[in-house]
Amino acid sequence: MRSTVRVVLSAVSVLAFSCSLSGLVSAADTKLYDKGLAAYNAGDYKAAYNFTMPLASQGNPAAKNLMGMMYELGKGVPQDLARSVSYYREGAKQGDPHAQYNLAVSFDSGTGVPQNYREAVRWFRRAADQGISAAQYDLGVMIERGRGIDKNFQKAANWYQKAAKQGHVQAQNNLAWLYEKGQGVERSLVTAYAWFDVAAAQGFESAQQKRDVIKAELTSGDLGKARAKSAQLKKTVLPAIN
Repeated sequence: MRSTVRVVLSAVSVLAFSCSLSGLVSAADTKLYDKGLAAYNAGDYKAAYNFTMPLASQGNPAAKNLMGMMYELGKGVPQDLARSVSYYREGAKQGDPHAQYNLAVSFDSGTGVPQNYREAVRWFRRAADQGISAAQYDLGVMIERGRGIDKNFQKAANWYQKAAKQGHVQAQNNLAWLYEKGQGVERSLVTAYAWFDVAAAQGFESAQQKRDVIKAELTSGDLGKARAKSAQLKKTVLPAIN
């Protein structure tokens, strides 16, 4: 297997940095939710619960996702994995992409629910279709490995590319591997070098090592092309994460 080791972002990884505000039907709800999220990220879980629970009870999907996180991690409430999944499932069915992603992670890892790769793929795809880069990457991994779905390198490459263009470093690395081996894409050491270099620019050490290995295999002319391609990718990819 030439991909990176499977990296599943935990529920906290997704929501601690950004959350969907889908379903927030009023400015007051948005303000209350923002307070809950800010309290959560500040480590004030009691306040986070007090702000978020009323919204979740009223049916707000983003608030349900945050409550799912709190129950999964035991933040402000006793840890209850089954209840966590219940919140994720409710938010996911209402269309919240982060709840969909977190539900997929739960199925993939068997956290609070029996492990089910097909269900994981189903919910990764829902979140991926809504543009969640972590879901696009994880869906690519599932397809590349044939886990819960037929193995298909071309489809895996397509999902890696979507995530890579959003700045997802593991997706950039995995896409580079596929270009190096010609799996699902036309083999191109020039393009492999470029994507490894983009991932290396974000501090991904193994990508830096692979880039340097490929560098030794390129002619001076191809190396120039690879560096030019990398520079162009960095102009479009890196601003998305800076």
